[in-house]
Amino acid sequence: MSRSRVSFTQLFDQNREYWPETTAGVSLIAPAIYRLHEHLSQLANALFTAYGLQSAEFEALCALRTSPPPHQMTPTELYRKLLVSSGGMTKILVRLEDKGLIERPINPEDARSKRVALTASGKALIEEVTDKLLQQEAKLLARIEQPDALQQSLMQWLQQIEHS
Repeated sequence: MSRSRVSFTQLFDQNREYWPETTAGVSLIAPAIYRLHEHLSQLANALFTAYGLQSAEFEALCALRTSPPPHQMTPTELYRKLLVSSGGMTKILVRLEDKGLIERPINPEDARSKRVALTASGKALIEEVTDKLLQQEAKLLARIEQPDALQQSLMQWLQQIEHS
């Protein structure tokens, strides 16, 4: 039995026929973005799984990689950046440390705490996974017309939402 999903167009057509109140005068932008998010998440999660990573681990490694060299931050800075709880962050850090992708050096500013630092293997892994993810995303983006115009519109919309 095939596990493919019903297309977005099919779903919209069914709504229009059987629940027309949900489609009359409604923009398809937000629902389309939700569905695109699902497709992009599936693509990313398949890649993360191939590298033995969970999406939260990938995000933590990215956050560390985008911090200034030597790619360190406090656990508090990291969990605020990722919008996870401190308990959730602890679990992520334990898994990453067990995999040898991060280390926990003493904080030179406060010896009672430890920092989170990207290891050489963690840096190499996040760069490789990110490169492959960007290549996969580029293939998807090559299918659309005027990607720059779409990007500009989406970024303007996002900035308006985040600043209100």
